[in-house]
Amino acid sequence: MLSTAPLAARYAPACRSTSRRGGHRRAMDRMPAVTASSSNSQPCTDAEPPASLPVRRRTAIGLASASLALSLVATDAQSVAAAQRKESLGLETEWATESFARGTDFSLESYASMRDDAERTPKFVEAIRRRIGREGGRLSCVDIGTGPFALLAIAAAKAGARKVFAIEADPEAAKLARAAIRDAGLPPGTVELLEGYSTAVELPEKVDFLVAEVIGSVATEEGVYSTISDARQRFLKDPSNPANYIPSRVQTLVAPASYAFHYMIAAEGRRAAGLTSEEGPLRLNCLDQSLALMADPQVYEDFRYDDPELPGPGLWRPKADALEFRVSPERISRNTRMYVETLGFQGVPPADAKAISAGVACGFSGLALWPRLILDPAGDIMVDARGVRGEGQKSHWQTVLPLMSKSPVPLSIGDEITVSGSATFDNDKPTVYRLHADISHYSAA
Repeated sequence: MLSTAPLAARYAPACRSTSRRGGHRRAMDRMPAVTASSSNSQPCTDAEPPASLPVRRRTAIGLASASLALSLVATDAQSVAAAQRKESLGLETEWATESFARGTDFSLESYASMRDDAERTPKFVEAIRRRIGREGGRLSCVDIGTGPFALLAIAAAKAGARKVFAIEADPEAAKLARAAIRDAGLPPGTVELLEGYSTAVELPEKVDFLVAEVIGSVATEEGVYSTISDARQRFLKDPSNPANYIPSRVQTLVAPASYAFHYMIAAEGRRAAGLTSEEGPLRLNCLDQSLALMADPQVYEDFRYDDPELPGPGLWRPKADALEFRVSPERISRNTRMYVETLGFQGVPPADAKAISAGVACGFSGLALWPRLILDPAGDIMVDARGVRGEGQKSHWQTVLPLMSKSPVPLSIGDEITVSGSATFDNDKPTVYRLHADISHYSAA
């Protein structure tokens, strides 16, 4: 076994620095141990890393693209070693999220972010234009959750809709929406704003199609299942036609992920890492490079708006009993290179920087979740919060990451992660999500 104990003394004096995060400056003085996860497992890097690499002091890490400062701190080496010795490991997490039934939280900045989302808004407008097509002047629609700009309602009217009902529950947003409609230059009465929750509002007439962008970063967390089930029954002339829904289908994607700040959270808590909440999943910018996927994403939630059997209140489980992931050599290699480039290894030889980065890339923190919206029945117009393979990209949605262990669990290339889960939907209470991950270490034998 290659001994690397001198590394701690070699880099400790040179790597002292400070980190700015959440308005605080602090000295960072430890680095997680990086250890191969099993004697019979393929090392989680594209080169042979040291078997054990404790480093006591670490430079501040600048992640310019995510506007973050990242610092890694020590993990408990004994607990890491114990996790590595286990052939399998089961991890569970549960959290409650706010739903539409708990009231609104108006933020003009958040709505502006949605409006300016170049992946989202132009595609919604295109889907609306295609749906109206040559039927302009005849079709009517409802826009559920129109927001302060009444953006999609106005787009439908400008595309030729005869009548648009724009529903908004938040009083402040509704007031601004009325002004936006008035200033849009449309014929009076084309867009009519109705204030209240869609489940409590009555439309003067049934409509030809609906627009409902009420999708959370976990697709169902804003109560879309209840909203659409109600709208199907009360708002639409033909609820069986998938073309009468924009989006036509919504999904939540999931993938195992490493999160470099997890080491700091394990040692010093969330506040030290600049996080505002002490519990619940992390919600990260989709460009945040401190999160890296360890395998290709798969579909976890999948709801068609025209499905007459949309889930109601009660327990929900995915149609697939479990999703199976394997730690990808391609992704670990790429993530290792990314960390080498972004972790700021001043004064550290390239081989050591690569070994440390490989350890970070191989630390399983939890299951990353984000939404995908399929706007038309043919699937020609899709909105992804992240890239098709989970690549980071600009989005107003966030990547949701429930941490599934106190500190990252070291994995190796080929290790298998089997994911299952459930949710409890309730019209009057926050949705409760549960995820379970079974980790099986790869064996060449």
